[in-house]
Amino acid sequence: MSLFGNMFVGYTGLATNTIGMRAVADNVANLNTTGYKESKVEFMNQLVRTCDVFGEEKGCGSFIKHIVTLYSPGPIQSTDRPTDLAISGKGFFIVSDSDGNIFYTRDGEFYINEVDEEHFALQNSLGMYLLGADPNATQADLDSLKPYLIPKKMDAKATSVIQTQLVFDSRIETNTQSLLEKYNYTTSPDHPISENDYDWVWDLPIYDNLGDKINLKLYADRGDSPNEYEILVALDDPELDGRGDGTFKGAFLYGILNFGGSGEIQSAEFYNIPSPDSNVSDILNSQNQIDLTSTGKPSFTLNLNGNTQAITLDLGFSVNSDGSINRSGNSSKLLASAFAQLFYNQDGYPAGIFDKIEIITEEGLIKAWYTNGKDINVSKIFLADFTGYEDSLQKKGSNLFQPDTGVEPVIFAPGSEARGEIISGALELSNVDLADQMVDLIMLQRAFQSNARVITTADEILAEFLRQT
Repeated sequence: MSLFGNMFVGYTGLATNTIGMRAVADNVANLNTTGYKESKVEFMNQLVRTCDVFGEEKGCGSFIKHIVTLYSPGPIQSTDRPTDLAISGKGFFIVSDSDGNIFYTRDGEFYINEVDEEHFALQNSLGMYLLGADPNATQADLDSLKPYLIPKKMDAKATSVIQTQLVFDSRIETNTQSLLEKYNYTTSPDHPISENDYDWVWDLPIYDNLGDKINLKLYADRGDSPNEYEILVALDDPELDGRGDGTFKGAFLYGILNFGGSGEIQSAEFYNIPSPDSNVSDILNSQNQIDLTSTGKPSFTLNLNGNTQAITLDLGFSVNSDGSINRSGNSSKLLASAFAQLFYNQDGYPAGIFDKIEIITEEGLIKAWYTNGKDINVSKIFLADFTGYEDSLQKKGSNLFQPDTGVEPVIFAPGSEARGEIISGALELSNVDLADQMVDLIMLQRAFQSNARVITTADEILAEFLRQT
């Protein structure tokens, strides 16, 4: 090989080692970059037949074969921010820009950003949306993934179901006067039923259509049979009754519960109170009796200042079409013990303002919480796996990757049994090992110096040759 050929060989060494040092510098610069993946330069020799007509030498320098991205996982660091997400195992987060272009990243640093007057969304620092699927989805593909918006406000929900488990005291003496006969708003507007006219009363707080908290009363009174109890559901404040005035203003549901020898409910009769000016015989008319074989449970229509809402009362039992009784584990009972309310739940709630977000670990379920104590399932995060096709991923900057044309990832739901799982309140750090980079840098530096010496030596020999001619 000629002296000029030796200079060319040295030049290729300088060029390739310069690129190698640039890759090392990039790795070191991104040592603290979240989700960064190390780059590694692969060198390759140039054969002589590509640059020398004699063909005696084995090679004439080097060139860069490939700059490989190493996708080994980085260490996971806790941040305690619920929107910081780390992937343990395989997978990439799937994000999209405002134009719908899809990118993949291991950088799980997301923020709750406002996207319009009514919604928030999870976005990264570039404003890209974290894509997800329906909260109940078990599988998904790229076409079904989309940005899921988080409502800023949760509308109020009127109570439609009241569930309660009551204990009725079997030791109370029977009486022959009905609760309906004891209730009279006309004679006593403040207390339509006197404290001496019932055996017990429970509060049943509910919510109306506007989200205001309203209190119902469930009065209980011993019937004329040892196995019987009467109940009456009425407003704590009868003035809220929008049906008008009358004896039964504020009262909406009347029932008779019959208990068996073991204290379980054996049968029941319920009647709607159609209007305040009804009388007892009108209420007990068959037209007002609720057909429990059709409805299963008693229900009534509450009228609050003209706004109506249907409410089902669940005392822990339901009636089958043949008249038989099904009792749940929360069934009300007759026992030789004090009156008690063992369980209470109603499905209404007031309006709420967005408070915080929660990402259920491993499975990637996004849940939004509101100031009313309620939550909604917003979306489920799915991950993309490129196992076997990692070399097809191209770095696009800002920790983003895109695959070559025609390469499709495997979309999977994260979880403890899946390829990867999500850790909330943590971030995956760079997978760069500083010690390895320093060793590589020293080797590259020495190689650069040696190649530079090859060029200067060839130059000195050439200069000496020219002096001798």
